[in-house]
Parts: sequence; C-alpha cells; structure tokens
Amino acid sequence: MGTAKITFYKCIQDSQDYGSDDEHMVSRVFFIFELFDNKFDLHVDIKQAVGSSYETGPIEVGTPEGYKGPFN
Repeated sequence: MGTAKITFYKCIQDSQDYGSDDEHMVSRVFFIFELFDNKFDLHVDIKQAVGSSYETGPIEVGTPEGYKGPFN
C-alpha cells in the first residue's frame, strides 16, 4: 500500500455559488492529492448546518471533483 499526501491550498467559505442558504453553509476546499507518481488538483464541497458549532459540529464532505481513482 502506498502513501498519499494531501496539500490544502485554498478554502472559499459560505458561498451562495456553491449552495449556501439559510439552513446550510457550503464551502469549497481546494487541494493537491499525491499518490505514487500521480498528482491530482482537486476540490470538495463541505456542508454544515447553520447554527451548529463551527469547530465541533458535524460536516458533510462531498466526493472529490476531478478524481477518478479508488475512493473510500
């Protein structure tokens, strides 16, 4: 089994462009995913209920956009 490396480089918080509304804050996280000799420039949308704890509340993480390999 190989080692993967993830480097986060940008986060756009609470954007209506990504689906934020009165019930949920939706943000987009951009990162580089390195696995073996492959590099992928990806992003995921994350969603959190408005009013929940920013630091400890549950979040929903979408599937990485632009990645077509194995994912669990």
